[in-house]
Amino acid sequence: MPREDARPGADVGRPQTPGSLAGSAPPVLNDDEKNVLNALVKCSASQTAGQLSASCGLTREQVAIALESLRAKGLVTRHNTLVESYASRFPGVEVT
Repeated sequence: MPREDARPGADVGRPQTPGSLAGSAPPVLNDDEKNVLNALVKCSASQTAGQLSASCGLTREQVAIALESLRAKGLVTRHNTLVESYASRFPGVEVT
């Protein structure tokens, strides 16, 4: 299992952001963010931006923008792997 990134500014120990699901309204997601998040939720392992691009039918640029937005909302985490990869913080929760 990949270890989460321990560099400054990485997700390790990051508190939930205003988009947190605890006690507040769920964050508003655009269609690209929903597609990327659902692809991460359906996969049992972390995925690279290229893998997400192929499974979502989005360009790498669209995936990168969606991933950064999802990270800012506290829904996705970046892993410290040889190739940068991402995983859902709430596995099993599909977005509609």
